[in-house]
Amino acid sequence: MNREFLKGLGLEDDVVDKVMAEYGKSIQELKPAKEQLESAQSEKESLEKQLKELQQTLSSKDEELKVVDDLKKQVESYKLKDLKTNIAIQANIPLELASRLSGETEEEIKADAESLASFVNTKQTLPLKPTEPKVDREHQEMEQMLDELTGTQ
Repeated sequence: MNREFLKGLGLEDDVVDKVMAEYGKSIQELKPAKEQLESAQSEKESLEKQLKELQQTLSSKDEELKVVDDLKKQVESYKLKDLKTNIAIQANIPLELASRLSGETEEEIKADAESLASFVNTKQTLPLKPTEPKVDREHQEMEQMLDELTGTQ
């Protein structure tokens, strides 16, 4: 709003001065609100920038946590494999069969190893030694003839 506009409406100089004074007061009253608004806008922009930075940091940390979780799973897998190997050694099970042991806890794996060991470690009973004399047909007749000649029948 300016003076020429008000004069163009046909208002007298006295009325124009009063309107402009009132307009100036209202502008002065709105100045602090405008400053607060500008301050809030700059703070908003700053907070948005911080939010973007924190979101980027969070996403990179999430990726790192996924890698850490994968590594933890690998470590647990290796620990379980080592535990199975140790239990297989203790139970006298061939190491080739250690990976076949099942269970998640040490007690479960030991129970499975004992069960498997009962099959793997059973010794076959060997046949008894023959008590019958070995018959050598080629020499049997000669021995019989020798016995007859010496009279030791």
